[in-house]
Amino acid sequence: MNDRLTELLVAIVSYVTERDGYVTKTKLLKLVYLFDVEFYRSHGRIFSGFQWKYFHLGPWTREFDPILDQLVARGELTEDRVERPEFDAKFLRSTGPADLRRPFDNYRDEAILKELLDTWGPSPTGEILDYVYFRTEPMEHGVRSENLDFSRVLQQLPGTYKRSASHKTDGEIKKLRREFGQKMATRLSSPTFQFTEPRYDEEFRMAMEKLDSDDV
Repeated sequence: MNDRLTELLVAIVSYVTERDGYVTKTKLLKLVYLFDVEFYRSHGRIFSGFQWKYFHLGPWTREFDPILDQLVARGELTEDRVERPEFDAKFLRSTGPADLRRPFDNYRDEAILKELLDTWGPSPTGEILDYVYFRTEPMEHGVRSENLDFSRVLQQLPGTYKRSASHKTDGEIKKLRREFGQKMATRLSSPTFQFTEPRYDEEFRMAMEKLDSDDV
């Protein structure tokens, strides 16, 4: 069993439930998929090593269930069944505190996971499924029952526009602003348009007289 992968699963469950969220098997699987997408965006490879397929509930892998069963059998995760008229589900919990650092060698990858969980951890499973199905590149270009192609993931999402910083000093900027203000004041205080009386020739007068006679 991949120790880093099991540490990832436990970390996800711990982090979400400690913040009053819930985790079911389906939700956990989709969160791992979303992390693989973002990890691929940064590294050009997925973290889990799963063979993801386009299934009827979105991305799925047969490798997930045996790993989850082993974590429950070892006591690292517990399952609490909740039976209600509207649903029958097993909610996962961790027996230890959340530690997002354990699966990774650097803070950057931990930050990717933390941002993902802060965004989607509190969300209901249905909302995550909707996003996964229609807003992630491997699923957008996927073929049902075929392996998902993570090479479709954009390496860099378009960022928000940021104005480039000036290399001028504060004194130079103040001087330029003062000069600009003076130029604008000069323009506003002087007329920018001069009206010139039109010069009407004989042809114009004859044309006007014809229009006047037509109106009578």
